[in-house]
Amino acid sequence: MTGNKAEKVRDIKLSENVEEYLEQLLIFEENGESLAKISRVSEGLGISPPSAVQMLKKLEARGLVNYRRREGVQLTENGRVVATQIIRNHRLIETLMKKTLGRDIDENVVCGLEHHMTKEFADAICTLLNHPHTCPHTNKIPEGECCKTNR
Repeated sequence: MTGNKAEKVRDIKLSENVEEYLEQLLIFEENGESLAKISRVSEGLGISPPSAVQMLKKLEARGLVNYRRREGVQLTENGRVVATQIIRNHRLIETLMKKTLGRDIDENVVCGLEHHMTKEFADAICTLLNHPHTCPHTNKIPEGECCKTNR
């Protein structure tokens, strides 16, 4: 995906609920599940399978996922761009809380903040933290533009 197209995808305003679906699917991908079963998605989000299917169909209509009935769901390139930014935000906030502020990680606070951060704010936190590679849970933090220019 070209930088310009990636920027346009990131600029689309999505609900926190939509972003949570995309985030969950990217976490499944990171764990080797490129095609996630609906039961896993619903379990991961704490919702019923029919509710998950209903939302996944809406996400497919928006070009964010590919849904295959009776098989599962996977992110599209556009969905992956959005999910990667949300995961980056989440893991940077966790790192800031633990390593810089010396606080226990409060997932409710982290989840609340991750959806309201601009790319520029995430890059500022990343730069402040000296471009960490992993969060306190040892999960990889996706690189931002700031990391690429500071190699």
